[in-house]
Amino acid sequence: MIKLDEIDDISTITIDKPKVNPLDTAMVLDLWYKFNSAESNKNIKSIIIKGNGSFFSFGLDIPYLLKRNRDEVESTVKALLKLCQDIYSSSKITISSINGHATGAGCMIAISTDYRFMVEEKAKIALNEINIGLPLFLSTTKMLKCLVGENNAKKILLGGEMMDSMTATKLGLVDKVVKRELLDETVIDFAKSFSTKKSEVIKSMKDNLKSKSVIGDVDKDEDINNFLDIFYSEETQSILKGIKIRGN
Repeated sequence: MIKLDEIDDISTITIDKPKVNPLDTAMVLDLWYKFNSAESNKNIKSIIIKGNGSFFSFGLDIPYLLKRNRDEVESTVKALLKLCQDIYSSSKITISSINGHATGAGCMIAISTDYRFMVEEKAKIALNEINIGLPLFLSTTKMLKCLVGENNAKKILLGGEMMDSMTATKLGLVDKVVKRELLDETVIDFAKSFSTKKSEVIKSMKDNLKSKSVIGDVDKDEDINNFLDIFYSEETQSILKGIKIRGN
């Protein structure tokens, strides 16, 4: 499930589906709904996205998707891309509180936010689609390039490495590394630092900072169809069916 909590001018959205916070269609849509509920609240200045347990999010729920037909997978992918674009385009301050592993779609959500705080213990982060035989979407690639630069984006995407927090920080993927027991407090304190700033000024500055090439009709139907063709190819299906998910 997706939880939405609001305290003062801060909304916290928690992904909570044991053990690895995988995202099926309903979870993606609920996350989108909860995010836009916080986005439309005029009293909210900051939105925090976090996971429950030892995972931020494993990403899309692969075992679930393997049982779905092409139209259902397409709907899930489009909902995920819409979610990431809405987060990227938000008028609020958006923060990923990366409490554990953030891979695939989990990492996509994280790079859509303005800031990323990550625990230093054990957690890994990756856009590792290349290792499971899947392409990445143009909007995600553009967001990553804006965040870390073209050279580091190549290292992240073509290497597909599961990076620890320190490596991710050196590449510019993560803003700050925090001890696990201090993560919630640190993120909340950071969010509170925007409480005295005017919402209209935050929105104006964010509008100027956003890459216009990331917003709008970036991911074409032909690119999504190409993703689906590869997803349903015999080779990729074999790789996906072999993925073992460990909840620790």
